[in-house]
Amino acid sequence: MQKSGIYKLGSYLYITPALAFVVVVMMIPLGYTIVMSFFRLNLMTGDLAFVAFDNFKAIFADDIFKLAIRNTLRWTVGSVILQFLIGFTLANVINMDVIKGKTVLRIALMVPWVFPSVVSALVWQWMYHSDFGIISEVFKRLGFIEESIPWLSTPSLAMLAAIIINVWKMVPFVMLMTEAALQNVSSDLKDAASIDGANSFQSFWHITISSISGTIKTIILLLTIWTMNAFTFIFILTEGGPAHQTEILSLYIHRTYFRAYNMGRASAAATVLFTITAVAALIYNKFVIGRDKNE
Repeated sequence: MQKSGIYKLGSYLYITPALAFVVVVMMIPLGYTIVMSFFRLNLMTGDLAFVAFDNFKAIFADDIFKLAIRNTLRWTVGSVILQFLIGFTLANVINMDVIKGKTVLRIALMVPWVFPSVVSALVWQWMYHSDFGIISEVFKRLGFIEESIPWLSTPSLAMLAAIIINVWKMVPFVMLMTEAALQNVSSDLKDAASIDGANSFQSFWHITISSISGTIKTIILLLTIWTMNAFTFIFILTEGGPAHQTEILSLYIHRTYFRAYNMGRASAAATVLFTITAVAALIYNKFVIGRDKNE
């Protein structure tokens, strides 16, 4: 019994550094942000006053905040769907036996993933430039357009332009994770299905997809969380413009704190973003991931 207790204590000691890191880096700042969402802080004088839910009432009465929520949903749904579909397709193509030079192809496709986000955003910003951007120039030479398109200053195109960059950045992650899962799919099951008369689509759906479903669901969850909390691409490209059409919640929080110097409202908006992300993750885990565990 004593040895068992010692071993149990030792197992807790192994995870203590990781838990301490999570508490210091994540839990304490999160708790501080939630607490500050109920206060009004004057950054000039340092005066602190408890205002209960006034900060939440103020942001929900703000039309820009409501727009930021809608933009965040558009940004997240559009990005995640395209990221997964393109990455999943590329992974299946590379996994085919007929494809040659897979190592070189993987390295080439992983380039967007290893590029720093700031560098990627600046490069794409030049590519989108209305006067000498390469994207408009290519479209003009192909005959699709006659004049250059101001991608980042057109309200109806700015969000699409940002989503394209985010998809370009994250597709390699989806491809890498999916291909790794595909390599573990049993070939014996595929052969057995073929003998039983299953066609290619039936084999792919019932064996391949079923075998990697756990990986697929994890990828979608991670992409959703990362995208919902993203900041870099849209901030560098448009800073939320034009006319707040690309202002997502992370940019709203940044603008409220660093430009309006309103820490209380910024903390309230951050708390709302955390709540939306957490609720979405919990619902997904219960009804999508948890359902498979119960089955």
